[in-house]
Amino acid sequence: MSIKRWYANQTSREQGIIACAAIVGIGAMSYLFVIEPLASGTKARQASIEVQKKDLAWMKQQEKLVVSAGGTVAGVTRPLDQAAYLLLDKAIRDKKITAPERVTPDGSQGAKAQISNVEFDKLLEVLGGLDATYGLSVTTMNVSKKSEGLVNARFSLEVGQ
Repeated sequence: MSIKRWYANQTSREQGIIACAAIVGIGAMSYLFVIEPLASGTKARQASIEVQKKDLAWMKQQEKLVVSAGGTVAGVTRPLDQAAYLLLDKAIRDKKITAPERVTPDGSQGAKAQISNVEFDKLLEVLGGLDATYGLSVTTMNVSKKSEGLVNARFSLEVGQ
């Protein structure tokens, strides 16, 4: 028996109820499978855009910090008369953070350092400034949390190519 024949065998009252149920069902399915995914997708994209705007504002703020610290955004300059370990030591002293236990040269273009009980944020500012100003990039880094906001760190720096 086909659906058409079954529907035709129903009373007019039952046909009306079935038609109303079909319309409600089609409306509910349309909402669940078309309208709701579009609405939630739009909300998710708007939230993503807000996060990206905040990230961009933070990046612009960090750019100002790097430039104010003597770095350049367009190019990297490195005095040829100073070794990497001296530049690292000077940057640490300028930032007035905990003095490292050890700073040693690592070849002609690099340095290794070990530092304890240093504020993580300030250490990252020092390393970021060295990268932006002199092209000294972190090649390896081992960081362990000492207490809230303080870390012990060992890292190697090398002039980027």
